[in-house]
This record gives sequence, C-alpha cells and structure tokens, in this order.
Amino acid sequence: MDFYREMEVPEPFLCPFCRMIRRLSYRKERFLYNRVCDMSGKQVISAYASEPALNRKFPKFPIYENDEWWSDKWDARNFGRDFDFKKPFFEQFFALQSEVPRLALIQQKPMENSVYCNAASRCKNCYLIFSANQNEDCYYGSWINYCRNCIDNLNIGDCELCYECVYSRNCYHCFFVQESKNCSDCYFVKNCIGCKDCFMSVNLVQKQYYIFNKPYSRDEYFKKLKQFDLGSRKIVQDLKQQFKKICGESIVKYYVGVSNENSTGNYINNTKNCFGCFELDDCEDAVYSMNLNKAKSVMDYSHWGEKAERIYECQACGYDIFNLKFCNLCWTGCSDLEYSDNCFSSHHCFGCVGLKKSSYCIFNKQYSKEEYEELVSRIREHMRRTGEYGQFFPEVYSPFGYNESLAYEQLALSKEEVLARGWQWQERIQEHDSRGLQVTVPDHIRDVPDNITEKILTCAASGQHYKIIPQELKFYRAQGLAIPDRCPDQRHFDRLALRNPRRIYSRECAKCSTSIETTYATGRPEKVYCEDCYLKAVC
Repeated sequence: MDFYREMEVPEPFLCPFCRMIRRLSYRKERFLYNRVCDMSGKQVISAYASEPALNRKFPKFPIYENDEWWSDKWDARNFGRDFDFKKPFFEQFFALQSEVPRLALIQQKPMENSVYCNAASRCKNCYLIFSANQNEDCYYGSWINYCRNCIDNLNIGDCELCYECVYSRNCYHCFFVQESKNCSDCYFVKNCIGCKDCFMSVNLVQKQYYIFNKPYSRDEYFKKLKQFDLGSRKIVQDLKQQFKKICGESIVKYYVGVSNENSTGNYINNTKNCFGCFELDDCEDAVYSMNLNKAKSVMDYSHWGEKAERIYECQACGYDIFNLKFCNLCWTGCSDLEYSDNCFSSHHCFGCVGLKKSSYCIFNKQYSKEEYEELVSRIREHMRRTGEYGQFFPEVYSPFGYNESLAYEQLALSKEEVLARGWQWQERIQEHDSRGLQVTVPDHIRDVPDNITEKILTCAASGQHYKIIPQELKFYRAQGLAIPDRCPDQRHFDRLALRNPRRIYSRECAKCSTSIETTYATGRPEKVYCEDCYLKAVC
C-alpha cells in the first residue's frame, strides 16, 4: 500500500500472476525472422515478423536495422502529435507506436559478432542466447549473465564452461547441474554448494569426490567416473532418467537461493525485503518482480535491472534507470518516464515511442517543463476517468503474437483461446529442406564427421530443422559430450520443465510441520523442508 502511495498510482485490479502475463506478452526472445530494413532495404535479422499476426489492431510499424535506427538519419520527435482528450489514451498511443520505427533486434550495445541474439546487451561471439547480458562465447540459452564459453543453459550467472545447467551461479566446468552455486567439475548434481568433482548427487555442501552421494578417494572417483561415457547420447539420456528419479525422491528446501533476508519466492539470491519474487539477484524491497539483477524499491517489474530504482509495472528496462512507471524497453539512464516504449537516455517523458536523449515530451512532441507538467497532470486525470491510468499496456496491443511471447511459457493457451480473448497469434512457417530429412545424428561424439556443421538436421522430438554450428561442435569434442538430436527450441522447453512454476503454495514442512510458502505444490513427490530442517539434514 505504501508503495502505491509513494508512486502515486492506483492499486491494481488484476492478480499478480495476470499482471505478469500482461507484461510478458510484450516480451519476445527466441523467435527471429529474416526481413527487410524499412530504411535501407537490406535483408536483416529481426525480432519482428514481416507478416502481421492474426488479430493485429494497427498496421505494422517500420523496422530499422539497429545501426540505422541509432543513426542521425531520422528523429522520433518528427512523429510528435497533440493529445486528443476526446479519445482514450491507449488508442492514441498505439496509433503513434504503429508509425515510429523500431529496432530490428532488441539489443543494447556494444554487441560484437552476436547478431542472432535478442533481448541482449554487451555480448561478444554469442549465438541464440536471449535475456543475456555481458557474455562471451556463449550459445543457446535464456537469462545468461556474465558467462563465458557456455552452451545450452537456463538462468545461469558468472559461469564458465557450463553445459545444460539450470539456475546455477559461479560454476566452472559443470554439466547437467541444477540449482547449485560455487561448484566446479560436477556432473548431474542438484542443490549443491561449493562442491568439486561430484557426480549424480544432491544436497551436498563443500564436498569432493562423491558419486550417488557416496564419498570416494580421489583415485576411486576418477576410476569410477570413466564408467559413464558422456560422449554417448544414449548413455546421457539414461543418466538423465536416473537423475530425475533421484531428485524426485530427495529432500528439498522450500525455495532455491541463499543469503536472503525477509524474502519470499524462488530462485532468489542476496535479497532483502522481497516478496513474491522469482529469479532475483542482489535486490532489495521488490514485490511481484522477476528476472532482475541489482534493483531496489520496485514492484511488478520483469527483466533486467542493473541499478534500477523506483520502478513500477515495467518490462525490460535497465541500466541506471530511476522512477519509471508503465514502460517497456526503456534503458540506459532513463528517469521519470511514464507509458513510454523504446525510449533511451530520456527523462520526463509521457506516452512516447522511440526517443533518444529527449526530455519533456508527450506523444513525441516537445514541450517546455511548465507546459509538460501541466499537460501530464491533465492526461493522468483523463486516464483515470477512462479507467486506463495505473494499468500496463493491454495484451491486445502487444507487438508480438501471444504464442511468441514469454507469456506463453507461463500460460500456454491454444490459438482459439488466444484469438477469443482478442489477443494476437503469429503463424509460423518452417521452410522445409530435404537436406534435413536423411541425416542421421551419430550417437557418439567420436563418430560425428566434420561436415555435420554443413547439414540441416531434424529434431527427434518436434521435427523442426536445426543446425550444429562449428563453435558448438568444437565445444562438444573438447568436453567429450554427445551432440544433441533435439533442436534448440525443444532443448529450451526441456530445461524449462526442470524448473518450478512461478506459483506460490501454502503447505507444511515435511519434517517439523511449520507453515511454509513454496513453489512445490502439494502432491509432488519431493519432501519439502523449511530452511532450518533442510540445513540440519544436509550440513
């Protein structure tokens, strides 16, 4: 309640989950398209499909290749217009948005040799990583931050030489690791901290040379480890099934994370006074927020952070931002923005799209400070009368089809359900190529020919086509790992299935019966312990 008063916004009428879905309908990561830059006419890679989604309410906006967009060849203020008090705000805002050019890819510079990355910033030599910041030589994955030489991961930070890891921090040379921290040379471990040379184990702290949670001498450990050939895809699949069974039968802490004070949620580290949050690192005073680093005094805020303060109902805003409300994709030193989209290094703007280094603008039109403050006050009052003020941008106006957005990962709706709600659906057409129909993917890495990188492969699960890039093959060979027979999309969904959903349930500790709030629903096989009981059991 205090936060609403401080931010001078009305209380929301949707529940936290529905508010999250609304914001995430504006976030698209993994789907990329070939299309034409509307300024230069060149072919570019873009996050935006050239064909409009079903139920699209406005014409498709122009797309500029990123360097062209950032050039001085155009100015978003040339699209400025007056606010019409006879019309609803959102109707006018999205009419403006449909005319202002957008970045082809959602990238924040510098980006070096990383054109196939989206929702990314400051990456080098990376390929198909998303929600990714400050990485080098990383391929395939989402929410990857400050990592090097990592492939096929989900939500990892400060890691190097990691493969198929999920929610892990500060790990080195770890494969198939889940929810672990400060580990190295580990394989198939979960909920481990400070471990080294461990295999197929759970709930270990500061251990070395463990297999199936049993200690070995150094020589015994490496001798036994040779029995498990990770170069064979069949052996890896068998190990995954064994590991899944082990994890299902183990005890678990009611949430994943360490060093949290007065905080609730899951996948949180180094937080203080955070409530109902997911995937937060180094945050304070956050409520109903997710996928943030270094944020303070925020609510209903999804993705990014990095020195963000006083943020409400925003999506993908970050890098030194302050006092943003109802904004989408605004970054790099922005402050005092409301209802703005794709604005950068700008201040005191309301209802603006595509501005760079601008101040005191409304609907992209320039005003004096005094004119701006008087008109914004009148527009807010108008929006309160129409019931619009205090709400994030509606799903019906998203620039993406619902099935392309991250909302779909949290709430999978059918095409019919999406269209019935008046939301958009993007049809996707795969270009068929006979080169992908006859190629057999060898089981063992030693049998993979060099020219596999020239072939188009067919996913064993979905039938979707995919490729093995040279950097990827080099990694598999160096680490003795089997190449995947599933496409990147399918591997992403396989990793998502290893995480708990963003839902909180009330239940009791399986040991002491203390009431706990957890993402483990009742009826799941794990034995869920409160923190005290868990620490007594594993330490």
